[in-house]
Amino acid sequence: MIIQRWCLSDVKQIAEMEQRYIYHPYSEAVLGEMLNNPSCLGLKIMDGDVLAAYVSGEFVIDEFNINNVVVDKDYRRRGYAEALIREVIDRCKQSGVQKIYLEVAQNNEAAKNLYYKLDFTFSYERKKYYGEQSALVLVKTV
Repeated sequence: MIIQRWCLSDVKQIAEMEQRYIYHPYSEAVLGEMLNNPSCLGLKIMDGDVLAAYVSGEFVIDEFNINNVVVDKDYRRRGYAEALIREVIDRCKQSGVQKIYLEVAQNNEAAKNLYYKLDFTFSYERKKYYGEQSALVLVKTV
């Protein structure tokens, strides 16, 4: 498994996965802008020419906010999400980040279990963040 930064040729596939899996997806234009923003980080795992998984996030002073972690349905249960999050954690440590934040749907048990396994803790709840579904804001001290 090789984790790499996004490049321009990935943006179309990432935008397509955003549309399939994310409640509030980023547009292709916004994803492209992230490439040129030094405060943004986008990492991916490819299977040949196919995007299998990705993570995006943003550095804000001494914090990092994970925007999205997406694994295509055909690549789930292979440890890709965990590998991407661990890579983000390592890069945050190297960058002097103190805390990492993310939101997760209250009913997404698989994601919550992964984040708790990686020592994220509950911070607070955002009611109806995903339509009728609430989001849990989790934090990890690095």
